[in-house]
Amino acid sequence: MQGVIAIISKTNAVRGLVINGDYKKALRIVKSFQLGITPNNLSKITLAYECMVYPKFYEQLGTDTATAITEGIQILKTLYGQNENYS
Repeated sequence: MQGVIAIISKTNAVRGLVINGDYKKALRIVKSFQLGITPNNLSKITLAYECMVYPKFYEQLGTDTATAITEGIQILKTLYGQNENYS
């Protein structure tokens, strides 16, 4: 008997990560998206991820890392959160 290989799109992977609260991994994936996201939202998502990975650096630049992370996560929840039915 042969095994079944499931192919999961990046979008569906992000949805699962957001539902499970794994925002850092979700941000890492979404920051590479080029379609289906506005440049402004993509910029905020990228900054949120970078602030998670390099908080000291962004604090030295004067960035409020907590706010940047919160904004990026909110965008993730709005675009890929559990409020919609993804069957």
